Amino acid sequence: MVMLHYCQTHMVLLALFPVCLVSGVHDLEEHEEGTIVGDVQNWATMIENYILKLASDGIKRDVTQSLFDQANYTFENKNGDTTVQDVEKKLGEYFSGKRKAAERLADKVVELHDAWYDHNISATSKLSSLSMDIYRDSDVPSRLPKDLDFSPYFKQAVSFTSSSVKISDEVPRDDSLVIKTVNYTAGLEQIMKENYQQDPSLRWQYFGSFAGLVRMYPGREWDTNFAGFYNDYDPRVRPWYIAATSGPKDVVIVLDCSLSMKGEKFDIARSVAKNVINTLTRQDYVNVVCARASHWDEVGKWHYYGTEVLSCQQEHMVPATIAHRKDLIEKIFKLDPGGTSELEKGFRMALDLLRSEPRTGCQSIIVFVTDGKDTDGEEVRCGPGYYTRSGYVPGPICKYIWDKVWDLVEEKNELTNPTARIFSYLTKDEGQIFPGKLACKHRGSMKKLMSGENLISEMINYYDFLSSSALNRRGMWTSPYLDAWGLGLLVSHVVPVISKNKTLGVVGIDATLDEIENFLTRHQWGSVYSFLINNQGETIFHPKLKPSTKLVDDPIFIPVRQLEQDKDGNPRQFTQILTDMKKGLTGNLLVEGGRKGLVKGTTMPASYYYGSLNDSEYSFAFNLADTDKEFRRSQEPLDMSQYLNKSFFNLLIEYNSTKARAQLPGVYEFLKVKYNEKKYPGLRVTYGHSSIFLAPKCHCDPNKYFYDDDLAQKTVDAHKWINSDDPDIGCSRGSKYEKGIRADVIITQPIEEYWKNRSFDSLNEVKWTYVGMRSGVFRTFPGHRSTRTYDPSKRPWFNRAKSAPAKTSISTAYMDAAGVGKIITISQAVFEGMTSRTDEECYNLSSTGPWPGGCKCTKDEECIIGVCYISKAAGPNRDRHRCATERVEAVTSLDILYSDFHRKTMALMESSDGQRSCGSNYTCPNGEPDCETRCYLFDNKANLITDPDFLAASSLDESKYKGVTMGKKEGEVMKELIYKHGFFQRTEAIDFQGSCSISPYAPKVTLEGIPTNPEELDDYYKNKGPIPKFSNEFGCIQDVVGFAVNESALGPSGMITGNVSGPCMSGFYYVTTLPKTNLFLLVIENWKQYTETMFYTFNCKIARSIVNSGAYRIINGTCAHEDSSKSTLAQEDKCPAIRDITIPCRYTTGSQHRGSFLLLSFFFILGACVIS
Repeated sequence: MVMLHYCQTHMVLLALFPVCLVSGVHDLEEHEEGTIVGDVQNWATMIENYILKLASDGIKRDVTQSLFDQANYTFENKNGDTTVQDVEKKLGEYFSGKRKAAERLADKVVELHDAWYDHNISATSKLSSLSMDIYRDSDVPSRLPKDLDFSPYFKQAVSFTSSSVKISDEVPRDDSLVIKTVNYTAGLEQIMKENYQQDPSLRWQYFGSFAGLVRMYPGREWDTNFAGFYNDYDPRVRPWYIAATSGPKDVVIVLDCSLSMKGEKFDIARSVAKNVINTLTRQDYVNVVCARASHWDEVGKWHYYGTEVLSCQQEHMVPATIAHRKDLIEKIFKLDPGGTSELEKGFRMALDLLRSEPRTGCQSIIVFVTDGKDTDGEEVRCGPGYYTRSGYVPGPICKYIWDKVWDLVEEKNELTNPTARIFSYLTKDEGQIFPGKLACKHRGSMKKLMSGENLISEMINYYDFLSSSALNRRGMWTSPYLDAWGLGLLVSHVVPVISKNKTLGVVGIDATLDEIENFLTRHQWGSVYSFLINNQGETIFHPKLKPSTKLVDDPIFIPVRQLEQDKDGNPRQFTQILTDMKKGLTGNLLVEGGRKGLVKGTTMPASYYYGSLNDSEYSFAFNLADTDKEFRRSQEPLDMSQYLNKSFFNLLIEYNSTKARAQLPGVYEFLKVKYNEKKYPGLRVTYGHSSIFLAPKCHCDPNKYFYDDDLAQKTVDAHKWINSDDPDIGCSRGSKYEKGIRADVIITQPIEEYWKNRSFDSLNEVKWTYVGMRSGVFRTFPGHRSTRTYDPSKRPWFNRAKSAPAKTSISTAYMDAAGVGKIITISQAVFEGMTSRTDEECYNLSSTGPWPGGCKCTKDEECIIGVCYISKAAGPNRDRHRCATERVEAVTSLDILYSDFHRKTMALMESSDGQRSCGSNYTCPNGEPDCETRCYLFDNKANLITDPDFLAASSLDESKYKGVTMGKKEGEVMKELIYKHGFFQRTEAIDFQGSCSISPYAPKVTLEGIPTNPEELDDYYKNKGPIPKFSNEFGCIQDVVGFAVNESALGPSGMITGNVSGPCMSGFYYVTTLPKTNLFLLVIENWKQYTETMFYTFNCKIARSIVNSGAYRIINGTCAHEDSSKSTLAQEDKCPAIRDITIPCRYTTGSQHRGSFLLLSFFFILGACVIS
């Protein structure tokens, strides 16, 4: 396996310049001991106390914890089997509904088509003569539907009263077939409307015709490019069309890479290969062969070239996944023509690939691109040449004997099952005999291409064959892909439409993946998580993957075993679960080590409950810890005496709407909403109240909530419900909101008064204070609007505190969404209300500790969760310290301006001698000037929290302060902490859904015109113009390198010290922990930076980059994308029936000699080989 990325370049350079990275490059005096050890320990303690005091005064976690401790809880026994049955039924019906709608549409197409042609209905000769009720065109403004209105469900303006057609730019609009197809497909409009009425969750419905047009519902205006012109779209070459009509296939592309192909001819070859690859789908297998050989030139110089398989999997075919397709196209466009023609070996490799496994075994196709020339010109010689008295005599010009290739292909193709059809494409030249005979002899066809333009039409012989080769009448579900029509990630059920053994086209029905994700997450509780896979074991949805809304390109699907098992294949029992899921079975299995433990480095048992979805290729699973089987749910307080104040929904402006003023009189005036305050530019806030936001998962129908643009009614409904005395009945009994959500709103209401009445030094620098609950309820102060997709339980600050609940967590600096500058977030976990346990129950659970929640304790270390406190919860030992419950119920945080946090922490770090405080300059020990004491706070992932350079960095240039690692700023120190002290441990993972940049990063210069606040972000998809915004990102595979702290390396003293000197700097460093936080302190005494020579600057960059965290693009990333298939579809009897089609094939025979060439006699005398 070959995987290359940026880091490896640095390792090579490191080997070239070893002297640069060792100590002693500069003649500074080295000190065995620093002079400020005691100061550093004292600084760490003072900074920790400052952070804890800031959290205590500002967040008021103790108050929030007491509210949950005193809450009323009920216990509910949860059954994983029941959940699976419920999901199987409801989500199965969801997929089944899409399948039935597609089948109704396909049947209607056949009915309309046959009626039109059976009655010989004549049509006009001009498309523009058709009436508007028949012909509405998505890219002719005068023919657009007249009632286009914005629909949040489709994220654009659509017409629900009419469909529209989109005709490919390569199809003549007045072609009789086009006019007839537009005519008879107009009858689909009624069935499309009926489908939508029966199932409002349907998205696009469409019929892609073999005539080169698509009719879709609802009608829409087509999207435009940057120049404002409508984009082209041809359904016949879309993967969903090819997949439905051709069935699975194995395709090898053979490129003639010889020197005679240089220039436009090779540009055409690249374009042909790209077109073929882009029409393949995950069900297909593919590879590419570049054929050529070494040669001498006219002056006797040897040029090495070889025939090669382009995929890193060189011995077999690879599945045509997004990853492999991107990889092959990128490699094709990096090829340069050179060498002499060598097609015998190229076809030998191609036919060997078509007999290898894995592959489909359904259809075998070779696409061959060449100029057909039997010589590569004067520059290419098949001998080294020799000298005579008259001077140098070049070797003979290479000429190719085509007979050997014809014979080889005929011999090996007879052994290929199924035999390969060969489609030859001749680029510009007249050498038709060789490619023509290859194609015609092997049941394909040949086509001459004069340019790389309009290849869809020019290669219609290939695409026509694909669309008619399979007798496939069965529908299928596509792999998820990003919708070309703007709906994000979706899956489609596509059905080939066949009438009288003729393929008319393909019908499709779309379903968005976010609906499926929302459905699965709605059935989670406690710490339960779910995932969705296809029948190949590829992950469609998983909490470890990016949400579908965050993808920048079609996703690369990761085998679920890489997410659920470690690199050694543990837990082993998951292999059996995966086998069952791929077979579509239902069941459950208890897996030892199926979940990470509460203590770092440990595991605990978990049960997997899994099932399959009817009418689809998908299976799902839920992972339950033992503690999830008895679900403890907070309830609304029985005594409401301390919960008298009302809560307010976050859409503050909507309280001023006509609807809200009528139904909620006086509320808007009571809120005293302010707009565009200096502290909150562009925002509406209320200083007198907090606000409540309910994440999508709080709603019984998250999609209905998300796409509901009647914000006034949404605000009225939410306000009445969160302040209602009516019973909380939940989704099953008709509520809009999940059961238990209102309890979290009520329980946290009293914290508002504490936040309002705070008084401490940094209060003016605090921007927001908030508590986010695992249920999705979010309370923030001052009250303001949140974006409609916001989910507090998925935010970094929530997960950071949840992963280390015993510590106070601090974020790296980041740009505030409102644009006021750099801020950091300080967070603390709030635990589920304390469990009531007797001493006897605790002793039965553990005689020596650590103890679970509710048990007596004297210090944090005696508790499983690491937190021991006096709780107001009822139960035994109420007046004693008890252990916190293991489950995190909420996280409470505050955001503070970075500048204030930095100044306060730096001010604490004054040295006892008054000379070596942080930021102070002084004379170096060797007498040189400009030494400094440099101080940093960093977290357990080596991210810098504070850095003197952050203050001067522009808030708009996040690369200068967000996610900056220690390796990037202090590489020499980082290197020692990794390799000498073992304080940092390197972590590495492959991200198949990474994002790479087309051009280098450039900071923003202004926020003008960029949606920043929640109101603008929510309305962006509705108010955006027709011209797409520029994206500098594309999907790629990345090697993600990181570092994690090994705190035990600090040793008994709790500090690491050392002297370092390298190409960037020198100094004496101290590293110590702030134990009650996620932070560590790095102090470098006698810090001196070296910038005097280019030599040191260059090597400084190397020293830092090899210990820097980051995501690096993997050049051969597909090598890590494994295919676990062990048999072909043909062996599993899963191939569709294939039509025995005879393809017209002809070529001109008079344009060149046919393979029996008279070679010069001296050719053999010299012993030069005929290239064959």
